Amino acid sequence: MKLTRITKPLTTTSLIDVVAADVDMPTDQVHEVVMATFNVIARATASGHKVAVTNFGTWVPYRAKRRMSRNPQNGQPVTVAAHQAVRFRTSDRLAELVRNRDRRASIRKLPKGSGGR
Repeated sequence: MKLTRITKPLTTTSLIDVVAADVDMPTDQVHEVVMATFNVIARATASGHKVAVTNFGTWVPYRAKRRMSRNPQNGQPVTVAAHQAVRFRTSDRLAELVRNRDRRASIRKLPKGSGGR
């Protein structure tokens, strides 16, 4: 697998283009796989299940309680209803890669006995 250089923020379309170039597959096939992956994550979290990707992070659905807030336009108190929401918790591995600005970052598991990151 080759690593395509990323020089700008990624949209869904540009993410698909980079993945297609990295794995040398047609963009339309990669589009189907990427969108299916996002759809599975959305369905699982909407159903109340967490989704964990090793060395990347975890999407965790939670119930936000009803609370009081303020309308920013007029300062009047407003009740925000209880609702389902989702958080993303970054893995230690991804946080380390970002902190070190590792442009050759990979979340692949390291071989057993490699003794570190």
